[in-house]
Amino acid sequence: MTTILKTRSLGDIRGISAGGVTQFLGIKYAHLKNRFAGAELIEERTGNVLDAMTDGPTALSPSVGCEIELGHVQHSLPRKELTQSDIDCLNLNIAYPSDASSSSRLPVLVYIHGGGLFIGANSWPQNDLHRLVKLSTERGLSVVVVAINYRLGAPGFLTSEELRDAGYQANNGLRDQRVALEWVRKHIGDFFGDPENITVAGMSAGGASVTYHLHSQTPLFKRAISMSGTSLFVQALPYHVHEENYAKAIAALGLTDLTAEDRVQALLTMPSHELLAKLPPSILVAPAIDSDIVLPGVTYTELGKKNSKILPGNSWCQDLLIGDAEVDSSILQVVAPHINTNSTERFISATRQALAPYPGEAERILNAYGITSDTPDELSIHSILNFISDIMCHAAALSFARGWSGNAYVYHFNEGNPWDGPWKGHANHILDTAYLFQNFTEYLSSEQRAVGTAFAEDFFKFCHGIKPWPTFTPGNIQDGFSARIYGPSDKGMISSVATEAFGGDSMRRGILFDSADSVSLDEYGKVFAIFMTC
Repeated sequence: MTTILKTRSLGDIRGISAGGVTQFLGIKYAHLKNRFAGAELIEERTGNVLDAMTDGPTALSPSVGCEIELGHVQHSLPRKELTQSDIDCLNLNIAYPSDASSSSRLPVLVYIHGGGLFIGANSWPQNDLHRLVKLSTERGLSVVVVAINYRLGAPGFLTSEELRDAGYQANNGLRDQRVALEWVRKHIGDFFGDPENITVAGMSAGGASVTYHLHSQTPLFKRAISMSGTSLFVQALPYHVHEENYAKAIAALGLTDLTAEDRVQALLTMPSHELLAKLPPSILVAPAIDSDIVLPGVTYTELGKKNSKILPGNSWCQDLLIGDAEVDSSILQVVAPHINTNSTERFISATRQALAPYPGEAERILNAYGITSDTPDELSIHSILNFISDIMCHAAALSFARGWSGNAYVYHFNEGNPWDGPWKGHANHILDTAYLFQNFTEYLSSEQRAVGTAFAEDFFKFCHGIKPWPTFTPGNIQDGFSARIYGPSDKGMISSVATEAFGGDSMRRGILFDSADSVSLDEYGKVFAIFMTC
């Protein structure tokens, strides 16, 4: 059934109401003059009724992106036919309970999709908002949910001195997200949400984006949820690395011999399909340390200090919910398949190189993860992925929680993948979003559905300011530790609370914390960095 919403600044908007949920799709939140321009917030709109009954264009990205993500989930959903645009992609979807009214002032959950900053869309079927909002009402914890698009790939993150000199700033994708949050604060009251009670959540690169927004001096939201991704995993790179990356991109596009002015013009006007086709996967897609959107010096050590001051957001974001999945590193076999080649030799070399200043530490790590020079690559890669999960996701989450001055809540998603594929029986990367959004429920057992319901209900509670489980004791992982555990349901576990950081129900290893007095987590992070590039 169609519905017309009358707003104060955006005119009348036509949406869809069905099954107790009202949705508005593809609403533009900003204008772009070209694919590299700064996003211009839409503050008001006049004219005819705005049709928001169909999905808006997605950002430029490989056309197989949705299949890549569903392939890693190991279960498909009916495909949508979606268009792409380099200048009309800044749109958002909104869903709220159909019985909401102007007096409701519901908590708002803004979701930032993942996808490594090069794929993803708010309109992919796995990100549909209907069932999530419906469940919030059924649990008596109604929320308004907003899912945003932002620029990806080169338009979102390619930068260089000549682009900046031409007036095109770094970190367009993150800047887009901030403009979307500004739109939500300005307009969400018309959709029965409370602009003073916004929670921002993200998965993977979306979770990393959430933590990058904590670099802001200006308050952006009340609460933050980081799912299997932080700025320590999706790391920002200094300008000199981006400069090298830009030169490679220009060469791949055949623009090297042009003047700087003509190169920039070519980047702005080149047909989008050509831009996508010519840029190889080796071109990096990462935020830039610009000392504006992204600050320098954000390390495990600095983040983990009690009442850390490294993130300005620690002073204005009230609550943090942060967690991981059992094998978050699984996604690297999709986005960086080169890690499987000569994995044993490369990991041993990376470990010994990074930990050379610490006698015996490299061998301790190699022994603890069961890797020797005789270990076949097909066996060592699983141990290496365990190490990467431990340092880039588990340790990262604990570091953020240790230094958080407000309420910090840690979770571990341990529900095994129920579908056939390499990760069957394990909680692989992005599986938790499949459970959270409820869009795979008909393919799950009653016990598996219960895990998804418990997971989503805790998110709703968090958005409402209700303590979903005991908080993490700042600065400490030994005394007063608490983490919510989801699954595995095949062992009779739906949700529980672990009071020990390692082992037992947590299913997390403490190997990297055994030498905490002598070796910082940042040193182990170097192992990952060297392994990925050697």
